[in-house]
Amino acid sequence: MDREAAVIKSEMSQTRADLDRKLSKLETRAKEMTPGAYVRRHMPEYPWEQAIGTALLAVGGWMAWRHYRAAA
Repeated sequence: MDREAAVIKSEMSQTRADLDRKLSKLETRAKEMTPGAYVRRHMPEYPWEQAIGTALLAVGGWMAWRHYRAAA
């Protein structure tokens, strides 16, 4: 009887350790997927890259607006 209890206890400990490990991995992934972390990974690091991106966005928006107005 004691041996069975010891086996069950060791299995419970192993399961608990596995669940803790999985939980910590999920928490780490959740932190990586926050909006702030996403922006830090994908936004340009240099101001001139942001300026070029803004200019391209403005030109693209202007061209789309012209096309929309011409089609209407």
